[in-house]
Amino acid sequence: MRRIALLTTALLIPLIPAAPAFAAGHVICVGSPAGPCDQTVGSIPAAITIAAGNGQSNTILVGPGTYTDGPYDLDGSSSGLTLMGSGQDATFLTLPAGPSETYVMANKATVRDLTITMNQTTSSNDLGLSLSNADAKDVTVDGTGTTNSEGATLSGSSHVEDSTIALPLDTGGTGVYGDGGVVVQDTAITADYAYSHSGTGTPDTLSRLYITARSRGVVTDSGEVDVDDTVVDLGTEADSNGLVAANFNNSTATKTIHADHVTIVGGGTNSRGVWAYAQTLSAQQHSDITLTNSIIRGPETNILVGAANDGSQGGNSTASVTTSYTDWSRLSFTVYNGANGTAQLVDGATNLDVDPAFVAPTQGNYRLSAASPLIDQGDPATGGPDTDLSGGVRVFDGDGDLTARRDLGAYERSDLVAPNTTVTAGPSGATWDTTPTFSFGANEAGTSFECRVDAAAYGPCSSPYTAGALANGAHTFSVRATDLSGNTDASAAQRAFKVDTVAPDTRFSSKPAKHVTTRKVTFRFASTEAASTFQCKLDKKPWRACTSPKKVRVKVGRHRFQVRSVDAAGNVDATPAAYRFKRIR
Repeated sequence: MRRIALLTTALLIPLIPAAPAFAAGHVICVGSPAGPCDQTVGSIPAAITIAAGNGQSNTILVGPGTYTDGPYDLDGSSSGLTLMGSGQDATFLTLPAGPSETYVMANKATVRDLTITMNQTTSSNDLGLSLSNADAKDVTVDGTGTTNSEGATLSGSSHVEDSTIALPLDTGGTGVYGDGGVVVQDTAITADYAYSHSGTGTPDTLSRLYITARSRGVVTDSGEVDVDDTVVDLGTEADSNGLVAANFNNSTATKTIHADHVTIVGGGTNSRGVWAYAQTLSAQQHSDITLTNSIIRGPETNILVGAANDGSQGGNSTASVTTSYTDWSRLSFTVYNGANGTAQLVDGATNLDVDPAFVAPTQGNYRLSAASPLIDQGDPATGGPDTDLSGGVRVFDGDGDLTARRDLGAYERSDLVAPNTTVTAGPSGATWDTTPTFSFGANEAGTSFECRVDAAAYGPCSSPYTAGALANGAHTFSVRATDLSGNTDASAAQRAFKVDTVAPDTRFSSKPAKHVTTRKVTFRFASTEAASTFQCKLDKKPWRACTSPKKVRVKVGRHRFQVRSVDAAGNVDATPAAYRFKRIR
């Protein structure tokens, strides 16, 4: 599940490791980190032991490398503790293969700037990161190859930010589990069950997430989850679900999801975008989901609402889905009112049912293109999230009517400026290469490119780009960039060139007599191609650059003078002009 999220979201949520910022207090170093150290020890457990006994606020600063001396149990309840690596691409914590185990545990502590690599050959039911009233920032939990494991479990007021939690799909894993009061933001999660909540206390808060899920995107079996500015991508998976408020046991706890600016896409056979379930017969259940400023496109059933019980529960079970300012298909919903059940779908008059016109959905880019009918169609009231999934401003005048208004979905179309494309290398003028190579770039990160030669259709390309075989003659290479917001450079960068594979021919225009008596003789010559250069050779001497006229000094005896031309494309005359003569005295 995980590694897919890492690849899919690279262009959407750039999780760039932050340079470690050193905290005040006692700094204990392990390995060779780039930072000031008050003390250096040989292992992370040794550093944890020292931190537990010195009565100070401690930072354990870990250098680059792979560390296998865990599991790591951090307790900062007395005075504070931070475990800080040298970056997600530099510091790796793992464990040898073994029974079910937790890799990193943190209680009232902070974990940051590192990667937890879960062992692929270990038993199932492993846990990468356990936080209790703790924080994680710039952390990757890589569960590639694991089975039925969890990436992170969060409790209390734990907070995860700028991180990646990735487990394989189709192996029963859970990306993140929260039990109330936790905050997860600016993070990519991939798993069968991407985010699971249980607990009737303070709601969990999810902001600016990119979720790739096989079974459930966000699910609560009790209590509340608030989610905003998030993509839930179900791929092509059958039986997959975007947002789920359901408990299939006899739980009577109310289940609630509030979704604002959520984009739910993908899904295969029997997939559901939003599912409010209250149908366990032997319990009176209540499930509610609200969607505002959101998009559902792709699941076989956009919305499913169902309620029922066996009549012995003291009243009806209830389930509801309420939508406003949301784009979803009116041909794709089911409301099931079973016995002793009250299910309802409240479809606000402000909702839409249109193609959202995403920028590049096949590439995982669910921003709104310039042609999207969802631009500036969100709730005009104040409030709501301040930023979109990319961290940009949320309320923006995207349609140019001089009134700023929020868009639908996880992304706000606030970038209306096209990138500038430049060709940085490649032939200009003549070339003998029939498959020339060009390099290019743009002034915005994350851009994609389209290339063409002459009047052919533009097609996707990347730098460097090598053209197909070209005929002799004049050609033009063109390339244009498109940024993540779908803005395309209207003035493609171009490089004019000429393919010339025909060598020039060289001729003498004047030459000395066959028999000479002078020490110096003069040759004049020309090429059949303008702008050619020349190379001359006397007898067995090497070829050297020359110009016409060319004077050569000769001794008494026989001599052979040769000259060849080189055209602007670099083609060399294969049959040089040659002249034999003799100095007789």
